[in-house]
Amino acid sequence: MIRAMLLVVLTLLAGCKTAEEREPPPKPFVGTHWKVLLELPLTGEQPNMRFGDGRVEGFGGCSKFRAAYLQDSVGAGALIIRKIEVDRHLCDASAQAAESRMLETLQAVQSYKILGDAMSMAGSAGQLKLVAMP
Repeated sequence: MIRAMLLVVLTLLAGCKTAEEREPPPKPFVGTHWKVLLELPLTGEQPNMRFGDGRVEGFGGCSKFRAAYLQDSVGAGALIIRKIEVDRHLCDASAQAAESRMLETLQAVQSYKILGDAMSMAGSAGQLKLVAMP
């Protein structure tokens, strides 16, 4: 009997993760600053954005942008970005192309998921990968 109980306890303990094995808690969505991870990074400042008070603002690689957003209140990860307004600045063609693609993808975002310091956003135009900035 004792042997069977010991076996049950050891089995339960083996299934539990230690504190070091657990994933860190996700960063909050609102009030954090995120850097967009591009396949080919730009020279200089990388695209980034901040979310708060129902609006997003950031830098796309050439220009600053801002938009209102709606986030679900039940934690399902749904997200709608309203019309993005851009303060257009001229820069080299590769940076402009990267910015246009990033903004096009952001405009079509329908959901997001945060895992630790990483966030992914997905929608009909593709996916954005971001990492939390300090």
